[in-house]
Parts: sequence; C-alpha cells; structure tokens
Amino acid sequence: MALQERFHRDSTGSSLPEALARFAQVDEPSGPATLRSLSWAALGTDLTMMALSMTVGYIAWPGHNPWPAVVVISFLWMTSLAARGGYDPRRIGVGSDEFKHVFSSTVVIFTLIASLAYAFNLTVGRNFLIATFISGLMLLPIGRRVLRIWVFSRRRAGAYLQKTLVIGSGPNRDDLVARLSRDRRAGFEVVSSLSGPRADSADLDAWLNDVEGVIRDHNLDAVAVTQTPTINSEVIRRLSWRLEGPNVDLLVAPALGDITGPRLAVRPAAGLPLLHLEEPRLAGPQAIVKRGFDLSLSILLLVLLFPLLLLTALAIKTTSRGPIFFIQERVGKAGQVYRLIKFRSMVDGAEHQHDDVLGIGSTTPDQYVADPRITPLGRFLRRWSLDELPQLLNVIRGQMSLVGPRPMLVNELPLLGDTDHRRHITMPGMTGLWQVMGRKEVPWDERMQMDLRYVENWSLTLDLVIMVKTIKAVATGRGAH
Repeated sequence: MALQERFHRDSTGSSLPEALARFAQVDEPSGPATLRSLSWAALGTDLTMMALSMTVGYIAWPGHNPWPAVVVISFLWMTSLAARGGYDPRRIGVGSDEFKHVFSSTVVIFTLIASLAYAFNLTVGRNFLIATFISGLMLLPIGRRVLRIWVFSRRRAGAYLQKTLVIGSGPNRDDLVARLSRDRRAGFEVVSSLSGPRADSADLDAWLNDVEGVIRDHNLDAVAVTQTPTINSEVIRRLSWRLEGPNVDLLVAPALGDITGPRLAVRPAAGLPLLHLEEPRLAGPQAIVKRGFDLSLSILLLVLLFPLLLLTALAIKTTSRGPIFFIQERVGKAGQVYRLIKFRSMVDGAEHQHDDVLGIGSTTPDQYVADPRITPLGRFLRRWSLDELPQLLNVIRGQMSLVGPRPMLVNELPLLGDTDHRRHITMPGMTGLWQVMGRKEVPWDERMQMDLRYVENWSLTLDLVIMVKTIKAVATGRGAH
C-alpha cells in the first residue's frame, strides 16, 4: 500500500508529512500536446527511417530473408538511441546534440555488428549491413530534421512549451526573460518571474514556499534561475530539493554569457565541481581537422562546380565590360591582409563610386537592393551567392575557411571595438552565422556578436550545421543584396 493511501486511511486523521508528500505525487501530463508525446513522435520517425534504410539494404541483398537481421538491428539501434537520450523529450528539437547522438548511435551499433561479424567470420548479409548503415547515416538525421521543423511549427503555435518561472533580479532577469521569450523554438514559455530570496537565511523557507506556490498556481514545468547576489549554492541546493517531488526542471543560467559547448568542462577540485574554461584557439589536432576538412571539400567542390564556374565567367565577360574577377583586400587571421577573389557583379570601377551612390557612413539594406552599380547578371549571381564561389581558391591557399566570420574590409577596422578584434583569432569564412541569419539585414552590433559567438564556441559540428543552414539561406535569398 502506498504511504499516501496509508496516511489517508489513518483513523487519527494524520496526513503524510509535506516533505515526503512531494515524492508521492503522481505527475499527470498537462494539455493536449505534452512533452511526453515528443518521445513517441521521435520513436515513430526513427522507426520509419530505419525501415527505409533496411529496404535499401534488402535491395542490395535480394533473394534472402532479412527478417532476423531486421529484428536484431532494430532492437540494438533503438536501444543505443535511447541510451544516449535520443528520446528524452527535453532534448528533442534542441541544439545540435540531438543529431550528434543519432549519428554516433548509428556508428556505434554498426561498428559493433561489423566487429562481431568479423570475429565469427560471418560474411552472409554483408551487402545488407553496409547498405543499411550508409542509408541510416543519411536518413535518420533527415528524419530528425523533418521532425524538428514540425516541432518548431507547433511551438510557434503554443504547443510543446515548458511553462517557465524565471527567478532573479535586475538586468540579468530581464535578459533571461527576453532570451527565452524571443524564440519559442527553444521550447520555453515564461509565464511568471520572481525575485531571489532575501539575504537573511531565516526567510529562505518562506521564499521556497512562495516559489512552490507560484509553480502550483501556474502549473509550471520549469524554473530558470539567473545570477543574483542572494542566490548561492545553498539556495540552489534547497530549491532543487523542493522541485524533485513535483518533477519540475531546474535550469541555472551561468554568468558566462555565450560561452558554451566545447569550451566548458567540469573539473572536480577541492570537493567543488569547477567549470574549466578552455581558450578559444584552433590549434593542434583541432586546427588539423578543420584545415583538412576545408582543403578536401574545397578541392571537391572546385572539381564538381568547374563547368558552372566556367559558364559564369563566360557570361560575365560577354554581358559587361571589365574583368571577370573582382579582387579586394580583406583582413584575415591575426590581422593579415589578403586578396579576396569574387566574380564581378558590378560595373567596372564600382568601388570608386561607392560614396557617390550610397553616401558616406552607414548604409541600409534598401540601398543595396536599389544599388545601380549592380549589373543584371550580377544581381542574379548575388541572389544565388554564385559570386562567392571563387573564394574556394582562397580556402585552398589557406587564407580563408569554408566557415568562419565574414572577412572585413580594411577600411572597416576602425569600426571595431577592442573585443570585436577577437573575431580574427580564426580565419574568415565563405559562410558563417551572419550569412545564415540574414546577411545585410543583420545590424552591425548583432553581426559582431555572432562572429564572437562563433569564435568562442567553435566545433566541427557547428561548422556542419552552418553549412547545412547556408543551403537554406541561399535558397530563400534572405539578405542577399
């Protein structure tokens, strides 16, 4: 018999102690579109993609009975995904870890199966296994991406959101509320805010009771705590204890701004879980990996796109006077000046007409749209970012990277603040956060923040995500002036 029932049946009228009653509560999903249903949606998506992958495997291994292998592989595949948190509703549709877990789970399972097959000298069904593995690496991330698009659309409509209480005071609280409310795709809906406890520890229990009251009144799913002088480790610990029974998520916003991901690691020392902050420097193996990725993919793209590059060059030469390429000095890594190569998209000598046409000082996106210096062909090239393709040569020369902060003009350097120059820690890129977020439509200050965010949090996964989003940005043409 449950303790709660036992206390309720007690003839003395006693009730279950409040501190223990919290753990006897049964959580009921609230609303028609609960977070729990996301797990089932992810499960169904993965099963569909697995079925398609194994169909490809069967096509590569016709005339055989694949069902025993299908059952074993499906079970191991799903188990690996579940073990890595692939069906945790709080991780679905959030960040790049979801895709990393799907990818790594697929690699681990098929490496395990291949190793067992090699150890026991099993050669039957090799074609089925290889075809299923290759298809799965492509189809499962695609399925999760489709699921994410659907989840984002539902979150914009108000579904699959965690109703959140923000605790803090002053600008820190306002900033956290603004960040969580700005984009519903993150999965939060701020419904209330509360100041931190008073400095007097005697009032802590009363403050915790107030927090519980707000959670109960608004039926909240999460509590987000930001930096406040009176919120210390003891407050966080006591608050976490209060939230264990109701099963409310506790989120703590660190005072580290946009520094996240690969630069942060927990390093226990003197009984404390200290956060170790690495330097944002691409050196050693990281630099080798990034350079190898840039070089191999740039050479491949040059070979594949050579016919397109040749046709573009001929079109420029036959439709307007002037050279095929536009070469301009830009600022690269560590402030080194290099010559950037682009297809010419303006009339010859357009650089000298800048002040006459656009004026001196800042310019607006509308001015770029109506810029008379752009040729008709140049407008087409800019719309599809074809004028940027010759920069693959800059990448091969080691002057640029495929992904990185957009290279600055030499005369733009005086506009940079002291911290903005940190964007030159790494090589400039053909694409970056600025490109995928709107290019010319992004304000200057926000562009600098994006560049610094990239430098502070670089990872190969981030580069891959930006490259995928670049395809969407080019297709929509947002900010392409």
